[in-house]
Amino acid sequence: MKPYPAYLFFLVFIPFFMGCEKQPQLFEESDGLYFGTASPNFYYSFAKFPRKLIDTIQIPINVFGNAAGTERAISIENIKSAEFEAVEGVHFKLLSDVKIPANAFKATVPVAVYRTPELETKGLKFKLAIHKNAAFPGTGITSQQEVTVNLTYIQQPASWGTLTGNPFAGYSANFGSWTKTKYKLILDALYDPLTGTTVTEFPEGNRFTGQHPVAYDHYVAIVRNYIRLNYPGNYGGVGASIKDPDANNQPVQVGPSNY
Repeated sequence: MKPYPAYLFFLVFIPFFMGCEKQPQLFEESDGLYFGTASPNFYYSFAKFPRKLIDTIQIPINVFGNAAGTERAISIENIKSAEFEAVEGVHFKLLSDVKIPANAFKATVPVAVYRTPELETKGLKFKLAIHKNAAFPGTGITSQQEVTVNLTYIQQPASWGTLTGNPFAGYSANFGSWTKTKYKLILDALYDPLTGTTVTEFPEGNRFTGQHPVAYDHYVAIVRNYIRLNYPGNYGGVGASIKDPDANNQPVQVGPSNY
């Protein structure tokens, strides 16, 4: 019998071993959800909507995984602790039956929020968390499983500054010191009935160089004219006046402010 060269055995057995080798398994994560907010905090202020006593906020939520041919239910729970003073059913309400639509990767979680008397003096917050269910058993993005909703109404904007400070609103030639009464008056004066919104934030300008958008002077003029028209007594005229209990009952004046 004619012997075969040794290398032929290798040629025969190499494909055999290659055929028997196990292919590595691909990692597959179960479908999950995560909040699509830019940060762990979601902010809403009724100050921007001064005529509203109730509103519905929409918190974005995304699918981590695959789309499905049918709609899928979302489970959201309210995290209760002493840190979160907003009470479900009093300050907010989770709206039920929220779903990811068929063939979609995102949706929004609607939450009703209420303007209660407490918001006149302080902000309130509550925390929502994604709860796993049969449709979404996966974790999604771990750091985005919870979101804290911050509710405010009549709180001083961070951009306000002080009476002599650099930010535009707090400069004495403009609105001056922030008080609740003055802020409410400004919100009313700058209210736009067509959009149902008002101006609540006043970006920083420079009182030393005079560099600020023309809109700043426009805002002050609107508020000053509103006070003159509705409260002529504040400027020495005859008629109604509005005084500020947080400023020794002085009449409210702006552009320039008297306090």
